[in-house]
Amino acid sequence: MPTPTVKLFSQREHGHLLPVIAAIHAACIVRDQTIATFLPPLKGSKIQKFWEDIAKETDLGTRFISILLNESELGTKAKELELVGVVTLSMPFSETGSFRGFVEKLFVSPTYRGRGGARALMCHLEAEALKRGKTLMLLDTEIGSQAEKVYPKLGYTEMGRIPRYGISPVGGLKDEVFYYKHLQ
Repeated sequence: MPTPTVKLFSQREHGHLLPVIAAIHAACIVRDQTIATFLPPLKGSKIQKFWEDIAKETDLGTRFISILLNESELGTKAKELELVGVVTLSMPFSETGSFRGFVEKLFVSPTYRGRGGARALMCHLEAEALKRGKTLMLLDTEIGSQAEKVYPKLGYTEMGRIPRYGISPVGGLKDEVFYYKHLQ
């Protein structure tokens, strides 16, 4: 039976999984109508380029990526079908906010939902954030989305809402909710 594991993404070890990350991202847009940077019609190459650029930020130290793998053989190179989730933490330079991190792109494959994947990814992300001195997490999500239900369960506090914030993949403007969490 496969064991879910969260790992820190590295280009060398996990770069071959970028097309799968892009596919999960696209699946969340199409299946859930998630506001997530891109609008249909989706081109895999456009989303993959986006993730290639994000992966480059990991090399610069301005971002890290946590990936959820449903591994069948520990210690072997991750297989593409084993990748079931992803989340990133953006850490832009700021002398006055060096302790802040921005949670972005929490995606769990629609086929792997309801198994604690989002919680596992966020726990890993928060532990890695603390290692880097990030003690204030900030994030946003679409009002009415599944994520809106998840973040409060993980200890995030709502700080405000903005009406008509983003364009929905099915058309029209959707409202957004913003959250924060202080890490200990």
